[in-house]
Amino acid sequence: MANAVFADSAFTHGYREEDFYELLAGRYLKDRSRRGFEAVYELLGRNFAGDYLHIVYRVLPDARVRVFHMARMTDTQKRLYQKRLQR
Repeated sequence: MANAVFADSAFTHGYREEDFYELLAGRYLKDRSRRGFEAVYELLGRNFAGDYLHIVYRVLPDARVRVFHMARMTDTQKRLYQKRLQR
């Protein structure tokens, strides 16, 4: 996923491109979108500062990814992340 483009909406919550790459460097969970969108995936993980992040991206036809949402995880997402990493 080194070839990513970022929508302006990805930065709404104050996170940066670096946070996306930091999440990928660590342990993270990847799921298909829970809203049923095709080629849309959600990542749950942490950046180097220790923030719990929820990132959503779409796979583009040319195999790049378009990141359009980066925000702090909700409490429910955080519990899911911690539970699934313990397996």
